[in-house]
Amino acid sequence: MASKSIILERKGEKDGFAQRFGKEIPDGTLIFIEGKEGTGKSIFCQRFCYSLLRNGSTCSYVSTQYTIKSFLRQVHSVGYDMRNYLIRGKLFFISTEVMLAETKPKSTFMEGLTTCKKLFDPDIIFIDSLSTLLSESLNEGNLVELTNFFNRLKGSGKMIWVTGNPNEWSEKIHSAFQMICDIHFKITRESMPGVGIVHNIYLEKFNGARFKYEPLTTFSVRPSVGLTIETSGVAF
Repeated sequence: MASKSIILERKGEKDGFAQRFGKEIPDGTLIFIEGKEGTGKSIFCQRFCYSLLRNGSTCSYVSTQYTIKSFLRQVHSVGYDMRNYLIRGKLFFISTEVMLAETKPKSTFMEGLTTCKKLFDPDIIFIDSLSTLLSESLNEGNLVELTNFFNRLKGSGKMIWVTGNPNEWSEKIHSAFQMICDIHFKITRESMPGVGIVHNIYLEKFNGARFKYEPLTTFSVRPSVGLTIETSGVAF
């Protein structure tokens, strides 16, 4: 099975995350990144999207948080500048703040998502955050419809990244995504004795991994650099 590299190398240095996350991700994979508000789901989507674009893939990105202008400002501030990919048509960006909120009730967002054909043309699709986007249109009754839709995308070789906040949808829906995803990340903020608050990302599951991966990575975010791996509370 073909796969795509998530290695990010800048100025001859790798950021280290790909080596901890299995180096590459098979085509036809559903990746679920879960975490409560403010834990770092979006910055990981930005980092993965940037590395995949740099490594030659095409991506679409649905954001419930950013407009196109604020997204470009954000990714530039953390060293993941995607402006040129957008200009060259390698990145297709949709802001739900702009495109959906003004015209349609939120109860129609699931239908809008699954019928937006241009969104699913690229190799890779990011939906950040799915739980926010579908908060009023996804329920336990139509959950199977959505999971079948994602399975069809996977069958055609698409890679789909979705984020979810457990506080924004039912436990049953949240558990369903934990089960159906091929790769499962969980991001937390935790208190570490002698260090204080630390940000951790757990790689809970990786079906089809070809390389070794680490179950836990502690990270921070730095201006102009982006995500940085921390060890014993000290960055390296």
